[in-house]
Amino acid sequence: MPTMGILAGKGDLPKVFAKRAIAQGHRIVVIGLLGEVAPELARLAQASHPVPLGQWQSIIDILKNENVQDVYLLGGVSKQLLFANPQFDERVLKLMARLPEKNDNAVIEAFVNDLGREGIVVRPQTDLIEDILLGPGVLTNIQPNGRAWADISYGWRIAKALAGLDVGQTVIVKDGAILAVEAIDGTDATILRGGALAEGGGVAVKVAKPSQDPRFDVPTIGLKTLETAIRAGLGAIALEAGKTLVIDADDLAMRADDAGISIVLVDYGEVETV
Repeated sequence: MPTMGILAGKGDLPKVFAKRAIAQGHRIVVIGLLGEVAPELARLAQASHPVPLGQWQSIIDILKNENVQDVYLLGGVSKQLLFANPQFDERVLKLMARLPEKNDNAVIEAFVNDLGREGIVVRPQTDLIEDILLGPGVLTNIQPNGRAWADISYGWRIAKALAGLDVGQTVIVKDGAILAVEAIDGTDATILRGGALAEGGGVAVKVAKPSQDPRFDVPTIGLKTLETAIRAGLGAIALEAGKTLVIDADDLAMRADDAGISIVLVDYGEVETV
């Protein structure tokens, strides 16, 4: 089978995908976009290269030298990197200079299109792992109460509006008030900001963009996000059913139950009727 490339950020999604791909006989090449490759992921891959995102020409050279034609963008990469005085190579600087707006889609599409010009196709994140896009239902034994459902319904509308503007995909709500909205700082930072204001309780609502590009930014939850919600003192997490990648769902539900947090996957119709 042909070689697959994984441009890997934070979290367990690159590892989950790599295991599935290898089980199907694919050769995997991993590039660590944060300048490192997690040890377990490096052991899984046939080749791994810790090359930070700012060294874009080097990344393209590696992909071509490894004969990678299909590549996957998996794991979190903070957009704050754009403003943290990174060491950008000339190719990145040229890509950024062409962008009148630096919202999520515009920035990522610039890199995706640049790969396309080199004959490298960015594939949907959900390839091989569609089974972890879970349908509607409460994942935990703990059920959201009436107040939480009301906050989910309100937060959903706000999150969808923000996602449609390509600002962020997550909001934190408590008692009908929006405490935090996601921007360039990302989901975990939003959860912590909202939790600090909630001082116990509160709901995180994370949705897909109305025109979600399956190649990047597909909503994902794993143990790391849950642990952040626990630390923030939240009472519930609501995710969009059928459009959220749920990593290790059974372990996630057990940990959430132990911590007293409900996790629910909802669809638009269900929320609108609450």
